[in-house]
Amino acid sequence: MKPLKRHPDLIERSREHHHSLALCVRILRNPADNHQADIEAHLPDLLAHFSAEENQFAPLWPKLDPALRARFEADHRQLRAMAAAPQYGSETWNTGFARTLRDHARFEERELFPAVEPFL
Repeated sequence: MKPLKRHPDLIERSREHHHSLALCVRILRNPADNHQADIEAHLPDLLAHFSAEENQFAPLWPKLDPALRARFEADHRQLRAMAAAPQYGSETWNTGFARTLRDHARFEERELFPAVEPFL
């Protein structure tokens, strides 16, 4: 796949997605393992990433498809809830967290960011 050219205002967000996706790969490689240290090391950056995106995109929501906003907000809400009640020893929780985070990053890269770029 050809690398995407990102608007300069989104480049750092895309880099942050790369780090999240790498975490997801590590978790999904061995979901039965306890990934507490790896996840907890990533969480402060992830939560800061969510806040930065929410602030950055807030003025743009009226210009975008409401379904994009609904998905974005639902994903952030779900990931925050999972982070607030972790079950690091659970293969099911690890798999769910990694898949939700992975799917969210892909959604932003493939759907949300292309929709946002014309307004930046």
